[in-house]
Amino acid sequence: MSAQTFGGLLPGGRDVNFSEIEVTLARLVRDGRRRKRPPARALTATVVVVGKSERLAAAADALEQLGEAAGVRAILISEGGHASPIARVTENAIAIAGLSPKYLNNAVAALRLSSLPAAVWWRGGAVDALDDLADLADRFILDAEQPDEAWARAPGLFERTALTDLRWAALTRWRAALAHLFDMPQVRAGAPSIRALHIEAADKPSARLFAGWLRSSLKWTSAVAIDIQSSSNASTPLECVTLEGGGLSIALDIKESRTCLEAVVKGVMASARVVPLPEGTLAALIGEELGVRTRDLAFERALVAAREISA
Repeated sequence: MSAQTFGGLLPGGRDVNFSEIEVTLARLVRDGRRRKRPPARALTATVVVVGKSERLAAAADALEQLGEAAGVRAILISEGGHASPIARVTENAIAIAGLSPKYLNNAVAALRLSSLPAAVWWRGGAVDALDDLADLADRFILDAEQPDEAWARAPGLFERTALTDLRWAALTRWRAALAHLFDMPQVRAGAPSIRALHIEAADKPSARLFAGWLRSSLKWTSAVAIDIQSSSNASTPLECVTLEGGGLSIALDIKESRTCLEAVVKGVMASARVVPLPEGTLAALIGEELGVRTRDLAFERALVAAREISA
C-alpha cells in the first residue's frame, strides 16, 4: 500500500502487515532504548480515531500537539474494502488505511490496550459499526461533519459507553455563560415566560445541540419558537444567541475581538458579563474530552431534544 494511501499519516513510521503490528511496536521501543532516547511517558489509554483519511490527518496532528503528556496509544483507521490492509507503525501510534467496516471492531479489540481505558473518536464513517465499537470504548466521542445518522443511533448507546459529541465541548463556555445568568433572580423568575430562541451559527448541528440543551433543561414545549440561521463566520460554532419573552431579553454575542463572549440581560434590571473564550483548536477540544470518563446526562438529554429540532 502506497504512502499516498496513508494521506501523510505517521510519515516516520514503518509499513507492516496487520499481524506484525505488535512485534514491530516492541521492536521500535527496544531500538529507542538502544539509542538511549529519553523514555516515553507510560501509556495511560488507547485513543481510536475512525474517519476519512483527510479527517484522520487533522486528528493525528491534534493528538501530536497534546504531546507525550497525553500518554496514549493512537490508532488511526480509515474505512475501505480491505480485510487485512497494510498498517503504518510508530512507537505509540498505528495507522490502518482502507479497512472494511465489518472488521473494524476486530481490529480495535486486537490493538487496544485492554488493561487501560479506551476512547473512540469517531470522525465519520459507516454508522453500522457504532454499536460494536461502543462495546469496546469507555468513552465514545462523536465528531462527524454531518452527525444526523450517528445522532439517530446515539440513544441506543447511552447505556453502553460514556457518549458525547465534540461539539458539546466546543459549547462549554456558551452553556456556562448562559447558566450563570440564571443565578440572577429576575432571570429565574422570567424564564417561564421565554417564548423565542434565535441562534446564528456557522455550524448548525452545534446550534441544534445548544437549543436541545435549553429545551431539555428548561422543559420547553412547542410554544417556544426556535429559529436557527446560518452565520458566515466559522471561527466559533455559534455567533449569537437570543432568548426573549415576557419583557425579558437575554443575548450572548461574540465580542469584536473574537476572544470574548458577552452575556447581556435586559428587562427589569439590566446586567452584562464578559467571559473569555477558550482556545477552540481541535487539540484543545479533544484534550478536554479525553479527561472525562463518566456519562454526561445533560448531554444525553440535549442530544435527544436536538434531534427534534430542524435547522
